[in-house]
Amino acid sequence: MKSELNFIDFIVPRFLFEKGHYEKSDNPVKIKPKAVISRSKNQFHINMDIELIDNENDFKLKMFCIGIFHFETESEDHLLSFLSLNGPAIVFPYVRSFISSVTALSGFDTITLPTMNLSGFKDELIKGLVDIDNQTES
Repeated sequence: MKSELNFIDFIVPRFLFEKGHYEKSDNPVKIKPKAVISRSKNQFHINMDIELIDNENDFKLKMFCIGIFHFETESEDHLLSFLSLNGPAIVFPYVRSFISSVTALSGFDTITLPTMNLSGFKDELIKGLVDIDNQTES
């Protein structure tokens, strides 16, 4: 039986690790997800901008990462579920692992992000979905 959703890759095209003093924040971890789809290629990306401020060690970590998926479904409901629920749930452990690895090798204490339920981003991902097959050139 062939799966309707396949995880293809996780890439980090932009990463910043900066030492300095930063103001305390009520939310030291900020995540901004965006979904991008190409139905003609049966592919979607879950893009995440992550910002983490560690006041204890005085550093800021920013990263932009992309989870790439291939899908085989004609059902719009399945597709929206894949990209708004399954996609972020699959990508986030890679984010956690990447941040833990980098901070462990940095000379600071290792940062291990808690597991998070990202289903709260569902509506935001669907509403902000970028369909590259239906974009018009300006």
